Amino acid sequence: MKILISGVSSFLGIYTAKELLAQGHELYGIVRKESKNREKLESLRGLQLISVDMKAFSSFAEGGELALASLLPKDLDAIIHFAWDGVGSKGRENPEIQEQNLSMSKGFYQWGLQSGVKYFLFAGSQAEYGRGTRENPEPVSAYGKAKLSFSRYGLSGGQGEERYSFQEPKTVDSVEKTTQGKNPENSQEEGRKRKMAFLDLRIFSVYGIGDHESTLVQTLVQAVLAGQPMDLSPCSQMWNFMEVRDLARAIAFLLEGGFGSGTYDLCGKESRPLKDYVLEIEELGKAFLEKKEGKKAWATSLLRFGERASNAEGPVDLKPSVKDLYDRGFQETISFSQGIEELYQYFYQKKEGEAWQRKDV
Repeated sequence: MKILISGVSSFLGIYTAKELLAQGHELYGIVRKESKNREKLESLRGLQLISVDMKAFSSFAEGGELALASLLPKDLDAIIHFAWDGVGSKGRENPEIQEQNLSMSKGFYQWGLQSGVKYFLFAGSQAEYGRGTRENPEPVSAYGKAKLSFSRYGLSGGQGEERYSFQEPKTVDSVEKTTQGKNPENSQEEGRKRKMAFLDLRIFSVYGIGDHESTLVQTLVQAVLAGQPMDLSPCSQMWNFMEVRDLARAIAFLLEGGFGSGTYDLCGKESRPLKDYVLEIEELGKAFLEKKEGKKAWATSLLRFGERASNAEGPVDLKPSVKDLYDRGFQETISFSQGIEELYQYFYQKKEGEAWQRKDV
């Protein structure tokens, strides 16, 4: 397939690019000229970089001209849309930044639609669910609200939220079967709506080497290695983690599996209380240090639960639907313990000034 990735220099973008290149896809990536990760991307053989500012797509959302159109590849099969500013705590609460993201994304969608792209995959977030449910989401932050708004925009075929109605996702084959025997006029109308399949990817908590070091997992791993106490929220909510390489594999799985328009939760198969995950990270770290340094780690936990407030989304339970992926044959390859142990190895050797070569799964 011929695929374009926006935000290819992001944590998720880099891993997804590696996976798709390994599978032999023809790959293009949109990246800012000043991106700090540009050097990493230039080392990926086969990835063709396009230096444009995604904000240029905003004018296209209102029917304007797209000055950078000549720089973009033609005859694309798929777009994967990761580009989204303001993903940190402060940015998530900034309605101006999130409105800019929404306008840019609508323009990008319209460009894809008019360019004849077959699949548009949007990297959404569990923040879209907020305090609500899959069918009736109630996002809390400006970030979650903007992501949900674009999800509905894409799922309505670019017609807007007022034309959106929730549907369980279907494969392309099953959608085609539902039109057989119907009034030809209605079938043609549905065909036009299916011109570009929109896959709304609700990505839950992803972790791995290369993520922002301010994330919970990265901060906790480094605190354990340093033997430092860490203040945390109560961590009482249900949670779900997926290692980033499995996330990239899940995206490739959706692209190749004939999946049609719909909302897909990308997550690990197991959900459990966040506190359980956090305590496991500490125990894995203690075991790692004992093995590395040959001495007994601290006896009591250094984690102080309930000393901090929850993040911008609040103490929201994550209740993903695993049937979208796992009932259709997808399998995780990296367990939570394996992924965390690799992070400990990475940061330990980084502290010692050593380079670590990981054997990718």
